[in-house]
Amino acid sequence: MRVATDYALGAFMTFELSKEKPIHGWFWYKEGYAPELVDWALKTELETGNRRPESVLDPFCGVGTTLLAAKDKGIASAGVDASTLAAFVSKAKTEDYEKSDLESALAFLNRKLDYRSAEKLDWQFELFSTKAAFPKRNHTEILALREAIENEDGRCRNLLLLALLSVLPQASVILKDGGVLKIDKRKRALPAREIFRRKVKRMCRELEGRPQGHVPRVFLGDARALDIGGEEVDAVITSPPYLNNIDYSKIYGLELSLLAMSKAEAEEVRMRAIRSFIRTGNPGQETEMPPEVGEIGLRIPIVGTYFKDMEASIAEMFRVLRPGGAAYVNVSNSVIHETHVIVDEIFAQMAERIGFAETEIVVGAERIADVRPQKVKTRESVVIMRK
Repeated sequence: MRVATDYALGAFMTFELSKEKPIHGWFWYKEGYAPELVDWALKTELETGNRRPESVLDPFCGVGTTLLAAKDKGIASAGVDASTLAAFVSKAKTEDYEKSDLESALAFLNRKLDYRSAEKLDWQFELFSTKAAFPKRNHTEILALREAIENEDGRCRNLLLLALLSVLPQASVILKDGGVLKIDKRKRALPAREIFRRKVKRMCRELEGRPQGHVPRVFLGDARALDIGGEEVDAVITSPPYLNNIDYSKIYGLELSLLAMSKAEAEEVRMRAIRSFIRTGNPGQETEMPPEVGEIGLRIPIVGTYFKDMEASIAEMFRVLRPGGAAYVNVSNSVIHETHVIVDEIFAQMAERIGFAETEIVVGAERIADVRPQKVKTRESVVIMRK
């Protein structure tokens, strides 16, 4: 295991650079990263004497950053995610759209909505009533738009639905505070239909004239058991959930519930997800865990379950990679219950035991975790695992 530093990578390990980029910025995803991180991984492959990957896999595809970056470079790719919402966003962002799709989307903006019918729709969210999350008019407009969008065809439907899901935070009085959703009546909610209209126009504008081809395959699935054959991909470029006790099915629960029109979908997403958070009523203690974890895996159950799941995920990366291929895994070290967990080193050690020929940790950023009674310096890194 080698350890190097490249602090220029730090800016690419957040979603900030993506939010104003065409298509990448369609859906705000705080936990995402910038396409420049994918560019760096592909460039690194060339600099190490390997050919440019012809196929890329992202087993935690999130909102499709790796897939969209690969498509823009003419590289075949596939993405998997446990979240129905993430898989939908990735697919919608990386689809090839025809001129007729854009014309239909823009024509939809002039459609008359049936507000009476929409008020009868049952939009359920597991944490609180959706009516508490929005001003009354916004709530009604969102449901009316959701109902009307369902009558559209294929790609146009997906484009419009993504636009609607993406504006929910701005139309609501909800604040996403770390791992918690809070209702704040002081927050100014923007008019739902107007910001939806602006978003659709932006999306159509950014799609005009874009090159087509190399549409990724996107699957709803489990990174611990990939439905992909052995030795099928040249590179893995991904960022798994951090060990931070954040349940993304709750943080993006409003969007997920509007997409599925079912509050039960969130629990199904949780069952497929890496156990990076404590599940209510079932901490999921592991009695057998990767030896690299040590006693903290027993002392802090979330640590044990996280690394048990990530061991299975890294083993799957090894299985699907061709000989000579590499996995680039963006991770962050964590402080859990006042214990500093060196996630990147544990990942590298597990990878070597699983069979990867060599590993390298490239530190991109160092951050201070304010953990009373002290402050702990921790880091974000890319763990490179070469088969």
